[in-house]
Amino acid sequence: MPHRTARVHKYLWRTALAVLAAFVVAVSAMENQRLTLRLGDLTEFDYLSELLTHVLEADGYEVDIVKVSDVSPARLEWFLEQGMISVMMMGETAPRSDRFLSVRVAMTDNLMNQRILFIPKGQQYRYNQVKSLEDFRALGVVGGMGASWLDYQIWLANDLPVIGMVGEWRRLYNMVAVGNRGIDYLPRGAQEMAREWQEHPNLDVEQHLVLVYDKDHVLYVSPREVELHRTLSKLMPEASRDGLIRTLAEKHYRAVFDHPVNLAKRRVIPLPELDILQK
Repeated sequence: MPHRTARVHKYLWRTALAVLAAFVVAVSAMENQRLTLRLGDLTEFDYLSELLTHVLEADGYEVDIVKVSDVSPARLEWFLEQGMISVMMMGETAPRSDRFLSVRVAMTDNLMNQRILFIPKGQQYRYNQVKSLEDFRALGVVGGMGASWLDYQIWLANDLPVIGMVGEWRRLYNMVAVGNRGIDYLPRGAQEMAREWQEHPNLDVEQHLVLVYDKDHVLYVSPREVELHRTLSKLMPEASRDGLIRTLAEKHYRAVFDHPVNLAKRRVIPLPELDILQK
């Protein structure tokens, strides 16, 4: 009988250890399903945080969003490279694709690549007769934009006069407004313009044109977040195919169809990209 009791105790002890081990593994797996995303305090913060939370939670992750504030636009890419920001939406360029891990999905449902112009007060008459890219080019007006923007490469490829701002590109709003700095307009994405026009009463929104190229912003992941990149590379195309990106873009950016953006009523000026990503 003592031997039988010892065997029972040994069996119970082994069973308890097995249950404990299974519990530890389960807890560890649950912990591995929690993700912390650090996002820049950008104008697209609300949209991007909701989109990524939806996508990751649907795949079983618990998501914590940390807002990284007080970072100038000129430093955001450095923060992304160093892993202090997890992901960013940006125009796809060859230098960025070399530095970061890309997820090639149209992140704004093709709103960012529909460009509307901030112009100086009283200058609308210059654009009223533009019907084509050739007409626009013939105006000789000079665009101002960040030197790292995809726009900058597209404008150069299409022989459009342009000045690329290195560093703090937000100076361009005032440079356009004063009208004597050699910059005639500042292009903004449709959803950006829908938000920004009220913030810049010293500028006019050009009334009739939308300059359109094919490539929306994509998602760039920090090179220090390889596993996150692998996960989003699987999930984000599904979010696009399932209509989640379109649904959230319509929720966050419905103002693009209101005055003064009036996106659906504008004259489309196509901008060929001419394989600029291969340069």
